[in-house]
Amino acid sequence: MPETWLYDENPAMFRSSPLLFTLLLVSIVGILGIGIWWIKVKGERLAVSDREVLQERGLLAKQRTLLNLASVRTVRISQSVGQRIFGVGDVEIFSAGDYAEIAIRGMPNPNRVRELVSAHSDAQAITGR
Repeated sequence: MPETWLYDENPAMFRSSPLLFTLLLVSIVGILGIGIWWIKVKGERLAVSDREVLQERGLLAKQRTLLNLASVRTVRISQSVGQRIFGVGDVEIFSAGDYAEIAIRGMPNPNRVRELVSAHSDAQAITGR
């Protein structure tokens, strides 16, 4: 049965760093920089389903981190003032250890990630799935 993702996004470029985006766009070298930045952003993905959280990195060589929602202990959202204005933030998801199993910067609508993970991890704990 195919997985239904409730949240599936790449990090935001302009909204995450508007000043850097504008400076790179103005310069000739900046156009190349934006192209490289775009490729890097498209190489990262965070997806939340009703059972698990998936982080993927890389375009050609892939690194995947899959975390069952039942094992999630904490979701940390960090936002600077600029990130709050543009609706992006850094997401860290912890399970058992002191270090985040999943950490990704510049994600659009980070509070939605926290809400989805909290709602579905609580539901899994109640039903025991």
